[in-house]
Amino acid sequence: MDPFFQTPPQTGNRFHTDPTLRLALQWRLPEAVFQAASPALENMGRLAADIMPPLAEQAENNPPRHLPYDAWGRRVDRVEVDESWLELVRLGQRQGLVSLPHEDPYGVHTRIVQAGLINLYDPVSAVADCPLVMTDGATCLLKEHDPELAKQYVPRLTAREQAWTSGQWMTEREGGSDVGRSATIARPGDGGTWHLFGSKWFTSATTADMALALARPEGAGGGSRGLSLFLLELRQADGGWNGLTVRRLKDKLGTRALPTAELDLAGARAVPVGGLGDGVRKLTGLLGVARYWAAIGGLAGVGHLLALARDYAGKREVFGRCLADHPIHREWLARIASVYDAMVVLNLETAWQLGRAEHGEDGTLARLFTSLGKLACARQGVWAASELLESFGGAGYVEDTGIPRLFRNLHVNCIWEGTSSVLAHDVLRALKKPETGEAYIEEVVRRLGALRHPASGSMRECIEEALESLVPMINSPREEQARRLAWGMTRTFQALLLTEFAEWRLNYYDDGTGVTVARLFAAEGLVEAGCDESAAALQAVAFTGQALPR
Repeated sequence: MDPFFQTPPQTGNRFHTDPTLRLALQWRLPEAVFQAASPALENMGRLAADIMPPLAEQAENNPPRHLPYDAWGRRVDRVEVDESWLELVRLGQRQGLVSLPHEDPYGVHTRIVQAGLINLYDPVSAVADCPLVMTDGATCLLKEHDPELAKQYVPRLTAREQAWTSGQWMTEREGGSDVGRSATIARPGDGGTWHLFGSKWFTSATTADMALALARPEGAGGGSRGLSLFLLELRQADGGWNGLTVRRLKDKLGTRALPTAELDLAGARAVPVGGLGDGVRKLTGLLGVARYWAAIGGLAGVGHLLALARDYAGKREVFGRCLADHPIHREWLARIASVYDAMVVLNLETAWQLGRAEHGEDGTLARLFTSLGKLACARQGVWAASELLESFGGAGYVEDTGIPRLFRNLHVNCIWEGTSSVLAHDVLRALKKPETGEAYIEEVVRRLGALRHPASGSMRECIEEALESLVPMINSPREEQARRLAWGMTRTFQALLLTEFAEWRLNYYDDGTGVTVARLFAAEGLVEAGCDESAAALQAVAFTGQALPR
């Protein structure tokens, strides 16, 4: 009797095998743009299916090493990264992941095309897109705040061959999200240069060519207002470090192929970006770009796992029939898929709003959606990935399938550039300006009014009901409601986008699948119920575990 071997699942070229991604891109792009961009998307899907996986496997199996000293005891701080990981970085650069929005071939739609490319690239990149994220953000920042530095560095950062990468160094032991506690000091040098002294606790681009770092000029005030933004090249002309010492590489839950280090700055030579002051404010655009990329990371991993799970369900036989033929598995996978669809349409909306803002249109919704999109796609990504891991049974728990590694890597999106609470607080701060809440409400109302298909009736009512519960919170935002408010705004808009997408599918393809997706998503609720417990009662539950007398 021949031994049984399970046929392993495959994603294929996800530009073809992921109907949500392909159809959503077709929906959001003008026909001419979709046709023009399709060859690049097709090619990225092919690379992600055939060329990148073995490179990623090699990179993950050969993580970075820090060699502090040479054989003779000299301090060298060499960070060795496997060549396969560097090739994955170069592959992303050649495919235009960084350069595309700055080449701007499709105008306000360019970011949407970029989002599709990143979705295909990210899950099999061994997190090589991390330096690309920061390079895209740094390019935007320099173009906005320092034209002279932009002339010098942007051509290098946006090249497709022999390109530079950039890091962003904000986090210190004293302060992560609370950057106002940063302790790095900047002292004036010669010819307009400065020297930085301090430590950076998390630097995710140790192999980059340059970095943007926050530091406090000597004599500047405390808090975030006293910080300035500086640009430094990591290496000197002779190849040695520019006043940097590598303490150690981080031992992390995931993203293990990515060299993440603790660094000491001992006189690193740097120049101010856009003059001194306003360092945190200058980072706003960069953080928006980084959050937009992080959101894609969440949904891209889910798209990859969902493609595997769908293929596996057609190959794995259980109790005499394929998994795909079991009603319980079918409904479970459909609910996961509805969340993935919601992530995709929200991310493409964010890309659209970001593209509009970059082309001089009002950026209110872009600033809001970069926070809401990252909040949702990061957390929904971890939830969906956990469910999908389970769908493979024991194989999902075995390291050499690659599924546990992807699951671990997805968690970084919930931490990097703001936890859920930090993002909810950012939304709260944005809503302190009445025009932000007004823009959100008006956008929902306008787009609800544009829904025409009879099949959208129940969804319209559901979204209207959710908006009615959100309006009082939007108009009078309070910190204790911040997470509920941000999540409610996000899920309500996701439901609206799914309904719009469903109408397009009905009108364009006579396909009712999108209606089912929207209903499945909305069935899980759009706005959480409020909490009427007192602050003291919540304090007891959260921190002391003691019951309070009534």
